Amino acid sequence: MACIFCALDEEAKVIQSKHFFAVWDIDPIQQGHLLVIAKEHRMALAELSVEEGMDLLAFQKELIGQFELEKGVLGVTLATNNGALMDSGTHFHSHLIPRYDHDGFWEQLQLEAVAFDKAGFVKRLKQSSEAQK
Repeated sequence: MACIFCALDEEAKVIQSKHFFAVWDIDPIQQGHLLVIAKEHRMALAELSVEEGMDLLAFQKELIGQFELEKGVLGVTLATNNGALMDSGTHFHSHLIPRYDHDGFWEQLQLEAVAFDKAGFVKRLKQSSEAQK
């Protein structure tokens, strides 16, 4: 099976670092749920170079910092899909899941209870990213 992450087009990518890109999860656990995906097809964290690992950490830190500026976001759950546990047709990636008070985490029925301004988030994220260059 072909890797769906390797086949993503540029329009799907919210923002990118040198070695990773972020996309909105197609089946989100919470509003604002992002995936951070390696640009190169890697199956496990152990396959990343030191440079890629440092870029991953810096990129996740930037995204989490932006999430925590959003109204109602109390923190972010970070989960990494690594190795054989992943769905076929994917590769190494992390989930960044914003958390809200009484968010019913993992309960899909609660997803609509929280408003999240994706467009505003992306605009601020890109402005912040440009300011750091």
